[in-house]
Amino acid sequence: MSYSKLIKNNVKMAFNVIGDLGEDIVFTNKTVSNYNFTTQSVDTATDTSFTAKAVVENQFRTNDDTPRLECNLMFDSDYLDSKKIDNYDTVVFRGKTWKINKFEDNNYVITLTVGRES
Repeated sequence: MSYSKLIKNNVKMAFNVIGDLGEDIVFTNKTVSNYNFTTQSVDTATDTSFTAKAVVENQFRTNDDTPRLECNLMFDSDYLDSKKIDNYDTVVFRGKTWKINKFEDNNYVITLTVGRES
């Protein structure tokens, strides 16, 4: 058995074992359809969303000019294609909406960094 296959199997087993430590993360995206110059507002519609199971790795406060909370989420890359993440700009979990800042995919796990104003 190759090391790559062994690691993928172990990651899959770890995500199956975590049980209730895994949280449902809902990926959402808004499409702007119109801009009203008079009211300076946009008309938006929410595209189809999807849910994936992830582990909340850590949550931390940044030391930028504006106080922000950031969070790292870990997904099994066999269940979530990183190309799909490119089509979404926010996630919802724990009752809050978080903006997707960046993600890394090493072909075993995907680490997603999200943030929101505190």
